Amino acid sequence: MGKNTHFAMTRNVENIIVGGGLAGIWMAYHFLKASKSFVLIDSNGHSKSSSVAAGIFNPIVPSRQKISYKADEIYPYLGKKYHEMETFLHEKILHKLTISYIIDSLKELNDWAAVAENHIFKDFVIMRNERLADSIISDFGVLEIQDTGWVDIPLFLNSFKKKISEINAFVNEDFNYQLLEYDEMGFSYKDLRSTNIIFCQGTAALKNPFTPEIELNPAKGEVLLIKSDELVEGTIPQNGVFLVPLENKTFKVGSNFTWDNLDYSPTDSARNEILNKLTKWFKAPFDVLDQVAGVRPSTADRRPILGNLDFHPNAYVLNGLGSKGVALAPYYSNILYKAIYDGMEIDREVNVKRLKKRKKSDG
Repeated sequence: MGKNTHFAMTRNVENIIVGGGLAGIWMAYHFLKASKSFVLIDSNGHSKSSSVAAGIFNPIVPSRQKISYKADEIYPYLGKKYHEMETFLHEKILHKLTISYIIDSLKELNDWAAVAENHIFKDFVIMRNERLADSIISDFGVLEIQDTGWVDIPLFLNSFKKKISEINAFVNEDFNYQLLEYDEMGFSYKDLRSTNIIFCQGTAALKNPFTPEIELNPAKGEVLLIKSDELVEGTIPQNGVFLVPLENKTFKVGSNFTWDNLDYSPTDSARNEILNKLTKWFKAPFDVLDQVAGVRPSTADRRPILGNLDFHPNAYVLNGLGSKGVALAPYYSNILYKAIYDGMEIDREVNVKRLKKRKKSDG
């Protein structure tokens, strides 16, 4: 076949990773740590859901009094994982801050008082009766959430791609599905030959002919950048929207969820929704500097999608991380790594095979 004609031009690697958002970057990092060769293929600027995300990680859904799925396994170790990544990149990407959920009614205060000491919550939350800043209304106190903070995702993604470019492990281009060939031994793509291929594409998976089983329920989210003289330090206030303190008196504010018009264009409706929620408790003057939009690769059951794809025993997927990609990507990329190299069985709740079963039951 033509692809094998010029043997001198063929480059052999163990893994091809398609997609350079949080899922693909963390997948590459696990390969790198284990000395498994790889090439990551992604067009810079196309990992938009990751690059415009606020990067917050939070184990609690306080408005619903719920703990995130597998929170006790994921969140206490998250800071360590990102600190390890900082050491590798020589960049400050992790900002560990508590999240202060503003309790806005006596009923909610009583509800949280009743459960805060429950073993499910006690390692994650502390109730405090204090004001976060002069212009932040918190008459009923706040719920201080531990093991939280935010990651500078654009800096993280760009720095990692630059780092692996130095070892010729990054290809800055759109993946061309028509050029992917495979046989029982593995995969060929242009001058690359690999044993495995891992698709980590977010919403782009919906256009991938090799991942027809992937079911996503994409959600658009928008974030504002504002400037204010109000001093908010050491915490991320949240109620309806979050307020992330950055440098030079600027803040990120968001986010919202919509399931219509899934493009990357900011909208007036989202801007108004975010500002209305913010000004219920943030009373300081501010200016809106910017607004960005992204589309999250969410799933109907709010669980990640990972595992082996139907078309080839060495084809895999890591997707569906939704709005919690910062927290889930390190954990589930490691799970998939162990599945590929150690034969670890992937839990049914997140295994891509569950989607096939659901389709059969729907039929």
